Amino acid sequence: MRHCRPKLLTRLAAIGLAGAMSAAPACAQESVGLGNGTNLTILDYLLETSAAGHKTIVVMAKPDFDPEPYGAVPSDEYLRTVEPLCAALLANSRDTLEAEGVGAVRFRWDFSPSYDTGASATITMSRFHEFVFAISDEWACIPKPLGVGLNNLAPDLPSGLAVTLRYAEQGPRLRQLTLTYETDERLADLTDERLENAAIELCILHADMILADRQRYYPQLESQIVSIGFLERDGRGGELEKRVVFEVEDHACQTGLSAMLVESIRLAAETNGERGD
Repeated sequence: MRHCRPKLLTRLAAIGLAGAMSAAPACAQESVGLGNGTNLTILDYLLETSAAGHKTIVVMAKPDFDPEPYGAVPSDEYLRTVEPLCAALLANSRDTLEAEGVGAVRFRWDFSPSYDTGASATITMSRFHEFVFAISDEWACIPKPLGVGLNNLAPDLPSGLAVTLRYAEQGPRLRQLTLTYETDERLADLTDERLENAAIELCILHADMILADRQRYYPQLESQIVSIGFLERDGRGGELEKRVVFEVEDHACQTGLSAMLVESIRLAAETNGERGD
């Protein structure tokens, strides 16, 4: 991993990327707004190269707020908030990143939350959140939420609709888990029945997994509703979205299907995935 010390909102200098770790001078910390009244201090930039040769810009940062004021929450909650920073980085530094062959951006922020353990005792922990974005052929940031696994963002649905998870977050309604999927097909061309069938499959294949993890690791995040949305981008910044809503019972997304049908959908998705490998 090599150090890179550019400014997020100004143009990346090629010499910054190419400079050796020991030769790069310490850079002034940069504070950028997240658009909701909070700020992120950029501490460092790293150029990471995987064993396979894939290059990622890693933006090391520190929030000026506690991201977990009510206990630990999934980092995916903040993915949409950080996305404009990724877009700014690409917009101002495309030439340099392209020359370096960078294919992804990863933001990591570190913080030290304190938790009340009772009897006037608190503990302080060191935690971090990470946010991954792929760089598309059009040089746009493509969000890749981590909650279901990077290799599981686009499950093979038995219904055949090709979708990819872009956001997994709370809200906007109270106790609502919101999953948003992008599809290359025009929503106007998709029947309500086809969207509902795909939503049922995603309720089983993704929502149940996320709800189970939340119950295990983040029990304070109650979910009574799962909202599964299908997103179509027009390439000019516009978006069209349709949603299907399900109730949650016993920390599972309720489709109304029998246990046998639910299991058959899981099995069909696994079989499709194996055939696609």
